[in-house]
Amino acid sequence: MKAYGGRRYTSAKRLILERAQKTRGMFYLFVAYEVNTGRRSWAFFAGKSSYYVCKFMQKIRQRYPDQAVWIALDQDRAHPCKSRQTRRMMRQLKLRWISMPKGSPDDNPVEGIFSEIQLMILDNSNDKTVKTTQKRISSHLRRCNRRRNRHIRISYLNDSHKN
Repeated sequence: MKAYGGRRYTSAKRLILERAQKTRGMFYLFVAYEVNTGRRSWAFFAGKSSYYVCKFMQKIRQRYPDQAVWIALDQDRAHPCKSRQTRRMMRQLKLRWISMPKGSPDDNPVEGIFSEIQLMILDNSNDKTVKTTQKRISSHLRRCNRRRNRHIRISYLNDSHKN
């Protein structure tokens, strides 16, 4: 999960980064990466509290109703290692989780997806509305799901790019 909002760039000759610049809204992007197929699932929410994490986990369970699902999570406060509500919901949905060590973004493949979105979409956009930015991000993630080479190589998993 990552909160987006901040600097905006434009194709104009003059860089638009004014002193009291205002961002055009903020949203939270939740992304799940499936190691076996390389597919990405995502959702946009208004916050990143335990309530929204639980809603995203319900979407994950709906997508994979009968399979055993393991989820790798970082040390965010809304994640099950720190939130009782999220822990309860994940047990109820029969989802298993692994908590990533603190300060290890390179171990989490989703961080690479966030970096790609930041580089390819957000740093090069000057969208007028939040909805436009969300559509651009969704379009990018859909294109990634269609690529043959959509797998992210995970160094600590042997053959992470294979089924």
